[in-house]
Amino acid sequence: MSSNAATSNRDAAAAEVLIVGAGIVGVCCAAYLQRAGFRVTLIDRLAPGNGCSFGNAGNVSPGAVVPYSMPGTLWNVPRWLLDPLGPLAVRPAHLPKLIPWLLRWMRASRPDNVRAISRAMLALHQPVFEGYLPLLKEAGAPELIEMSGQLYVSAKSGPMDSELARELRKTAGIRAEAITGGALRELEPTLSGEYQTGLLLPDNGTCLNPQRLVQAIADHVRRNGAEILEGEVHSFRFGPDGPVAALTSLGEVRFKNLVLAAGAWSNRLSKQLGLDVPLEAERGYHITLTEPGLMPRLPVTNRDFSFATAPMEMGLRLAGTAEYGGLDAAPNWGRARVLLKHATRMYPGVATSSFTEWMGHRPTLPDGLPIISRSSQHRNIVFAFGHSHFGVTGAPTTGRLVAELVANKPSNSIDLTPYSASRFAA
Repeated sequence: MSSNAATSNRDAAAAEVLIVGAGIVGVCCAAYLQRAGFRVTLIDRLAPGNGCSFGNAGNVSPGAVVPYSMPGTLWNVPRWLLDPLGPLAVRPAHLPKLIPWLLRWMRASRPDNVRAISRAMLALHQPVFEGYLPLLKEAGAPELIEMSGQLYVSAKSGPMDSELARELRKTAGIRAEAITGGALRELEPTLSGEYQTGLLLPDNGTCLNPQRLVQAIADHVRRNGAEILEGEVHSFRFGPDGPVAALTSLGEVRFKNLVLAAGAWSNRLSKQLGLDVPLEAERGYHITLTEPGLMPRLPVTNRDFSFATAPMEMGLRLAGTAEYGGLDAAPNWGRARVLLKHATRMYPGVATSSFTEWMGHRPTLPDGLPIISRSSQHRNIVFAFGHSHFGVTGAPTTGRLVAELVANKPSNSIDLTPYSASRFAA
């Protein structure tokens, strides 16, 4: 849609609900708002599915109940930072800004906090298949998500997880099966014999094309009357009772209700709406091997190097690493090429000559939980961002909760307190 056409349409009437962000969270919000009877408009600087949602590992994880902020993880950080093949990197210029975030992350890693975060993860993630089912059926794309199981592997002997991680899964009722030696090779024959320890989560799944997932839902809501605008939101216009319009590269877009689901860019806009939270742009990289010569049966996460591999429509995707450098720093493609080295060790014989590479920004808060919350200052604003590594998994439940918030119908199934923006108040 051209800028002029978009602007002229804005003159007709205010959007009943304007959603800023057309990634997986934004389009799921749109779909569930439509199901609740609302007219929706989405706006994003990129076409649907071309932001962070484009490049993830495709994990669909109802069993994701173990936070990244676990006790003891902090002591691994120096070793990771010194290892050129390690899973973590921090741009030196960004470190002063990152330190307050790391202090909050350390508080989140206390055992009692970890247990509370785990309960909130379960509530958000467990209904993921149930949440996608109606959306993908209506969109005509049910094949995009499979309950394939997910496999975690290590070349090290001994338990795959800490005692606390096992406790969290047991408390949540998550099935997890330890697999070793020949049984591991039988389950995933492409794996190197170096890997002797595995953990199978049979009830988890995978998305075969994360970009097409977003596009399918976006096309569905468009067919149902949603308007999708490709433009950048710069600021807001306020009336006597609060914000009434977004000032964008397409002109002014008026709204009655606003949902902010702009991923890692959300805090730049939320600050203008009275909410400033410690949101980090956790940069992740992927390489997709377009002619790998072999294809694993399952999505496999390498615990030793903290990266994931996933069979997809486009080839074999290698995704991972965490780099903290802010939103504006240029990519360090060396971080992506590290994944090639890990893949050749993990899958003997894999062909790595033909590939695409990508970098994106995960929106990550210190406790790893998103904000799903009505603004305390403006009743017509709902925040829905900060899903970190779990955007694909958390998006359907987030969409349903956002629709309930906009409709002013409190959820009967989920306590929203853990996702409140107020948890970061000084």
